[in-house]
Amino acid sequence: MKDRNDFKIDQFAKILIEISNLSNSSSNRVACMALHRNFMKIASFGYNGSYSGAPINPETRTEEDSLIPGQSGFIHAEVNMIAKFREHDPHNYIVLLTLSPCKMCTKILVNSGFRYIYWIENYRETEHLRIFDECGIMHGNVNQLKENYQRILEDRSYLYDY
Repeated sequence: MKDRNDFKIDQFAKILIEISNLSNSSSNRVACMALHRNFMKIASFGYNGSYSGAPINPETRTEEDSLIPGQSGFIHAEVNMIAKFREHDPHNYIVLLTLSPCKMCTKILVNSGFRYIYWIENYRETEHLRIFDECGIMHGNVNQLKENYQRILEDRSYLYDY
């Protein structure tokens, strides 16, 4: 069963990479999805970008406000995913990202009730990811997701949240 679950994780990671190509960022094309922990449903996805219908900025030749890292003005993939997430039980979903979340998105994911957060590559800053540890949230790269998957299926700690 582990091999089958690892295969599914790899396939969803490939889908996520394809979703990231929808972004028109000139530097980091980032995607995020909320995947039910039994792999039966993608509840929501998002990618980094501007607002719907945003014009092309003549200075950047993209929808970005600036080409300086961290100043694109883009809505982050995590925020776009959460904006479309309509399920009542975020604790039953694995958040899968192409890039580990920034500090602000880390806090947003925590406050949104997600308990399992995994990514393909590390963001340039990672110190803030300790917030996940402080909040008892399972997290790490996709290889850690493969290692933790059985624990995620068996996890019932959300039943004790107040």
